[in-house]
Amino acid sequence: MKYNLCIPIPIKYAKIEEVKPIIDKAIKSKPNLIELRFDYIPNIKVFSVEFVKDLFNRIHPHAVVIFTLRDSSEGGKLRINQNERFKLLKMLIGTKPEYLDIEMNTETNILDEIINNALQNKVKIIFSHHNFENTTTFDKSLELIRNFKEKLVRGLSLNSKIIEDSIFKIIFTAQNFEDNLIPLKLCKEFSHSNQKVISFCMGELGIFSRIMCVLAGSFLTYASLEEKTASGQININKMKEIYDLFLNDL
Repeated sequence: MKYNLCIPIPIKYAKIEEVKPIIDKAIKSKPNLIELRFDYIPNIKVFSVEFVKDLFNRIHPHAVVIFTLRDSSEGGKLRINQNERFKLLKMLIGTKPEYLDIEMNTETNILDEIINNALQNKVKIIFSHHNFENTTTFDKSLELIRNFKEKLVRGLSLNSKIIEDSIFKIIFTAQNFEDNLIPLKLCKEFSHSNQKVISFCMGELGIFSRIMCVLAGSFLTYASLEEKTASGQININKMKEIYDLFLNDL
């Protein structure tokens, strides 16, 4: 059975020689995707197109690349105003990663420009929503996705093909073991359609859904290399060991 593992790498330095060993080690682990978390950079003045391109070229074509500049409202470490963030997002899109992750709650006018920019550069979008407090019900989670899709269609005039090429990422925080079932049900629900979804629970209590989500239809799950970017992440080698134990005969 095929499943996608993604290693998220926090980019804390703006010098390729300091990031290179981490990326090289990640590539040796043979993930399907690598996510670069640019919101870990402490100072936006060190951002440059050349630096971002160097990072992309070092990863591609060994793994699919996701660029993320997480907003501080959803766990991003870099606190900047929306205009500065918008400029950086456009710069990231201009280097043409396979995917850009952007929050569903992004202001409509900014979201519209980001989507248009991404389409022009043939970059696919991961529309994400993070709940750091708890896990909402299955019905409310479905409603969240459906309302956002309605916004894309009616508010931003996106056609169905663009939406199908995008990924909806809904991440919860588990307060009990039963919470793991909600994202797994979401993944199963959308696995029967053409819509790609990523969904699981963060936290130690959410580890079950992190492991099982790809079996239920999630586009990917995340696995750490050295440093975790979210609570409950498991080292990629351990994740592979788990899947090898259970999936070899499937």
